[in-house]
Parts: sequence; structure tokens; C-alpha cells
Amino acid sequence: MPFRLGFQIAYRFDQPTPMVAMLDVHDSHALRLLSGPAVWTSPQVPLHRYRDRFGNTCTRLLAPAGLLVLRGDVLVREVGTGGLVHEGPRGPLPQEDRQFLQPSRHCEVRPLARYAQLRFADLPSDRTRVQAICAHVARAIEYDPDSTDFNRTALRALQEGRGLSRDFAHAAIALCRGVGIAARYCTGYPPATAGGLHPEPRFAAWIEAWVDGRWQAFDPRGGAACPERVPVARGRDAADVATSCTFGLCEPEGMEVWSLGVAGTEASGATVDVATLALAS
Repeated sequence: MPFRLGFQIAYRFDQPTPMVAMLDVHDSHALRLLSGPAVWTSPQVPLHRYRDRFGNTCTRLLAPAGLLVLRGDVLVREVGTGGLVHEGPRGPLPQEDRQFLQPSRHCEVRPLARYAQLRFADLPSDRTRVQAICAHVARAIEYDPDSTDFNRTALRALQEGRGLSRDFAHAAIALCRGVGIAARYCTGYPPATAGGLHPEPRFAAWIEAWVDGRWQAFDPRGGAACPERVPVARGRDAADVATSCTFGLCEPEGMEVWSLGVAGTEASGATVDVATLALAS
């Protein structure tokens, strides 16, 4: 069953400003694309793509003075993988992925290591540990869309008991690393909905953990079960996968993200008013 993914983001610049954005569907899901990917700008400007150290597709552009709108739209094939990130033989954690065992900017491991060891180290398997960690994070943190703080770390999220999906992900990643399980941050589209256009003000966040010899997806906000997601970028934490990075001052005008089930594909021509929601990616 196909479903349609899309976004629309608006910024206002006082002067021409270099900018890097991560907006393309991740290459690991390229075979699922039925159309596109299509990312365009208004006004139209040249787009230059490259890969970062994590394999994410980055788009470099020069934003003109005034209003710049970025929009994307793609039709993808549904594949029920049960959270499995890639097929292939099971094996040990690749050398290049050992960085996902280390502390990172938003996922401090040392202050949470004892906390994690006492609660999860004695569980019988890595899968059980990750599931228990996600369930624990879902109970410990309350989702609060008004609690945006891009400097909040995993430790602070657990102490404050509130946050966005990125805070749930950071807390779960830090606890996984605290018991020796490699975990990485993912951002992308939320699960598809049916019956119409229901835009959200941000991309979703979840985690992937190295379990049973391969990367598998988990949703700490939902308590472990991870509905099928389509990633845009992966990294150590949210600092590695910012939706956009501008090399100069700008004023965010709005952002919306949508994911439509089969009933919603008829709405592919619908437009989204980007001024209705504040940017909070």
C-alpha cells in the first residue's frame, strides 16, 4: 500500500545566506520510492547534494534575501519490516558503528551509567533491555510540545520529566549506551495516517539499537513498539541531524510535515499553509 510523505518549511532572510538542509529520504529506503524524491524551493535556487560522515544526504544552497520556502513530496511503498532496518547477514557491530557506544553532545553516558546498570543490566537479552529502556523512558518523560529546548540533554530530560520526541530518543540512547548497547538517533517521517491531510509541526524522532546482530528501530515515546517509519537522517544524536543549518541570521516562518495513508494520496495536490505553525524541528 503506497503512502505519500511531504514537508513544507519557510524561512525569512535579511540577506543572501548559505544554508545546509537534510530533507531527502534516507538512501537505505531508496528502493521503496515510487516517485521522486522531489525537493524544491520557492524562489528556485540551485541545490547541491553531498553525503555526510553518517551517510545522510545533505543539500547545500544559497538562500536569497526575503522569504524562502522548501517543499518536498514523495510516494513510497509500504514494507512491513517489524522495525528491522536492513536485511542481510547478522554479525558483530561494524567498526565504523562503534561510535554509537560513546557519549555525544545530548547523550551523556557517564552520569547515567550506574542508573542504567542498576535497572537494566541483569535483563536476559539486549532486545529485552532495549524494550525495558524504552518503556521506562515512556513512563519517566511526559510529551510536552511546548517544552522546546534544543540544549536539553538526556539527563535533563529524565530529571525534568518532560520533553519532545527528541528528548525521549536522547534518554533511551544514553541508557542503551550505559549498558553497552550501540544506539543511534533517527529523524524522519511519522507513521502514515489515513483519511486526509494531518500535518505536524516537526519531523519525528526515534532510535535504532544494535540487537541480534543488526540495527533495529524502537520508539521510546511509544514504549518500544516502532510503527513503520521512513528515516531522513541518522546520527549520534539530534546535533548530527539538524533539519537545517544556516550560516547567518534568519527568522523561521513555519514548518509542517505530513504522512498520508492510501486514502490520503488523493490529497497530493493539497497545499499547506506554512504560516500556521511555528518551526520546531
